[in-house]
Amino acid sequence: MTPGPASLRRSLGLHVVLPRAGVLLVWLALNHFFWLPVSLAWGLIAADGVLLAWQSRDLLRSTDGHIRSTGSMAPVWGSYLVLLFAGFATLTQWWGALLTAGQVETLPYAKQQEQARQQLYSLTLSDDGRTLIFTGEITHGLTRRIAATLDAAPEVRSLHLTGPGGLIYEARGVAKLIRTRGLDTQAADLCASACTVIFAAGQERLLAPKGQLGFHGYALMFEGGLPQLDLKKEQEKDLSFFLQQGISEGFVQRVFEVANSDLWIPEHAELRAAGVITAGAD
Repeated sequence: MTPGPASLRRSLGLHVVLPRAGVLLVWLALNHFFWLPVSLAWGLIAADGVLLAWQSRDLLRSTDGHIRSTGSMAPVWGSYLVLLFAGFATLTQWWGALLTAGQVETLPYAKQQEQARQQLYSLTLSDDGRTLIFTGEITHGLTRRIAATLDAAPEVRSLHLTGPGGLIYEARGVAKLIRTRGLDTQAADLCASACTVIFAAGQERLLAPKGQLGFHGYALMFEGGLPQLDLKKEQEKDLSFFLQQGISEGFVQRVFEVANSDLWIPEHAELRAAGVITAGAD
């Protein structure tokens, strides 16, 4: 039986338009809501290519039958345009899938920022699990990370410090952890600026053979200052903290007289006499 006009309409609607529309919706969902591995993307494209070839062949057979049966070309050209549009739309979705699959899956922005900050320092446990070793800049999230590390390693008894300083409020957070848990601190190398606040929190405070402590007064790193921040009150917070830790008032007053652009590195004997390092220090 020779296909007639109804056969062409049926072939176009049931074999091309409806299934192709469904396939395109699936591609749209995959490209917008999922990250496909490259191999899977190529596999889906190959399968869809086979389906599109079958749809094209079926429609071409129907158009041939329609021409033989009626001689009318308008429905045939219309069918060809629909098939061309469907093919073009499919190719754009295939291309989008390959572009998406070729990209590295990215982390959320907050996670990227957290990882970038963690690259500014290292935090490791000693082989015996009793010493936590910090080296680098005191930055956002350090208090939270040290707290999590201490929770996972309750046998830690000492924090070894090396670093140029960083964010004072993070240093205060770490210092509170040190005091609460009764940990010792040791300056393994130069521990300067905000790092000294963490050092001062130790129950026993020691200097390694190459250990040094560097002090200076505070300054705002923003031109024009911050109206909501009272620099004098911020210094008084840490002055009071140093005094609570048994450090002499004369030493503490001298710390905050040092310009922020300078760094005062006292000798070991002076640190010991002022109570900065404890009697058990080497």
